[in-house]
Amino acid sequence: MNERQLILVTGVPGTGKTTVSTLLATELGAEHIELTRLVREGGLSQGWDQERATVIADMKALRHAIANILNNTMNPLIIDGHYSPDVAPREETTLVVVLRRAPWVIREELQIRGYNTHKVRENVETELIGTCLTDALAVQDPEKVCEIDTTTQTPEETVKLILAVLDGEVKCGHGAVDWMNSPEAESLLREL
Repeated sequence: MNERQLILVTGVPGTGKTTVSTLLATELGAEHIELTRLVREGGLSQGWDQERATVIADMKALRHAIANILNNTMNPLIIDGHYSPDVAPREETTLVVVLRRAPWVIREELQIRGYNTHKVRENVETELIGTCLTDALAVQDPEKVCEIDTTTQTPEETVKLILAVLDGEVKCGHGAVDWMNSPEAESLLREL
């Protein structure tokens, strides 16, 4: 019997998580679970974070909901959200995709989306130091963690790369993205 594919897609807002996950789910015939939507629609929140302008996920309830979903299907699943590595069982995870994007590009994207100054700064800093990658490596098998820079790629190109990784045609690792050594990062840090 084939094991179910369980693919986690993480990254800060603006890296392309939901777009890539939607396209990847279509390619694989997989169910796409967007964690923010699941938290809101499933009543899995502990309230509202005013400063960050976002719901506060009840992580225990969310882990339980994900476990129920996993217990009731063998279909491929794509779980999209920056805390997806924290709610999916390590032993069942096929691949963890950490989407990265130049922080100065993320800043522009989040400002266009209307994020408040605090939320923009927090997410830019999070991307700059690679927090989503560090978090994924802390709770998932590092051998299954694939870091992809989406700065100059289309979502379709990113999906093709993920499919090539799943097919064993491309080896994908982590640790290659380093924004801190770029001249743009120095300028960005002065502006934050």
